[in-house]
Amino acid sequence: MYICVCNALTDGDVRSAEAAGAATQGQVFRHYGVKMQCGRCANAMRSTLGGPSALGQAALAGERRHADDAQPTVGHSRRAER
Repeated sequence: MYICVCNALTDGDVRSAEAAGAATQGQVFRHYGVKMQCGRCANAMRSTLGGPSALGQAALAGERRHADDAQPTVGHSRRAER
């Protein structure tokens, strides 16, 4: 997915720059030798930096789904639903 249309940077590009040591938007832009243009990418880039990959997000979603289905531990009971 394109994160920065002005500079044609994708989420993969952002993650590659992060793997090379970039931790901020400015460092990502410097990694590719470009500058921020319109600024519309700022939020998407911030959420991509330091965030889990799409595969990781899918795994986390699966874990959350299974956690919601978990049964209470022995000795605890659910309150009756009314």
